[in-house]
Amino acid sequence: MKKLSEKQIINELSERFEQNRIAVLEQERLMNELEQVNKKLMESESVKTQFLSNIRNEINNPLSSILGLADKLSQKPGDLKQVKYTSSLIHQEAFSLDFQLRNIFTAAELEAGELQPNFGKVDVESLANSVLDKFEHLIERKKLTIELKCTDSLAFITDAGMLSSIIRNLVSNGIEYNKDNGKLILDISIRREKELIINVIDTGVGMLAKDYEVIFDRFVQLETGVTKSHSGHGLGLTVTKAQVELLQGSVHVECIIGKGCSVGISIPIAEEDDIHTFSDSGNVFFFDDDANDSEAEVF
Repeated sequence: MKKLSEKQIINELSERFEQNRIAVLEQERLMNELEQVNKKLMESESVKTQFLSNIRNEINNPLSSILGLADKLSQKPGDLKQVKYTSSLIHQEAFSLDFQLRNIFTAAELEAGELQPNFGKVDVESLANSVLDKFEHLIERKKLTIELKCTDSLAFITDAGMLSSIIRNLVSNGIEYNKDNGKLILDISIRREKELIINVIDTGVGMLAKDYEVIFDRFVQLETGVTKSHSGHGLGLTVTKAQVELLQGSVHVECIIGKGCSVGISIPIAEEDDIHTFSDSGNVFFFDDDANDSEAEVF
């Protein structure tokens, strides 16, 4: 065996120490990554637990109200004034339940990768008016002033169902976080005939810039617990962002504390070759590619 010189021994030891140092640093890096992953898993578990608690209340509360109001209505069928009042309350609770369930089902489809765009020509103005009509009782409750800015008979090629869901969630968010006697603007326009721009502007309390991304996280609300002042379960804007991205679009937020927020989306126009439907005032016509041009199914 060849005898190593003192310099060679020192070099060999230095090389081994350096390898050990690198190995220790790599191990520390991996440990830090594992700690971060574990922290995120714990946060995710906590968020999901909070979500399940919220969603239980968001479903049970309107359902219990509907059952109680219906029972009350059946006991006093002759009082017309009471019947009208109770019926309106049932409608409000049923609307809330339907809205929450729609988002839950859509979120489940997105999670499973089952939601795909079905493009068609959409009458955006009619669709927007139809959505606003559905929220009329909530608008009246807060005494909001509504302004719809939209070109007459604005037609755009996109997925009607997703666009309706997007506008519903943006409008719902704008109403929920608005102040009483405030204003809600639904601004819809086309940019260069190739991009649909929708902005919902409220006059609520606003939001810090650091929270812009947080509001799109699944199950997350800026307020939590039994003392939170706003309803919902933190899925609406998550669903909105996912649907916008499926349509190859983007979401943007601008807020001023104490003044309100503008939550908007931009969606590129789809190719005409992908058209399979035409939507008008909430009615969607599905065309069969194998059938004659004059044949269509209406839903």
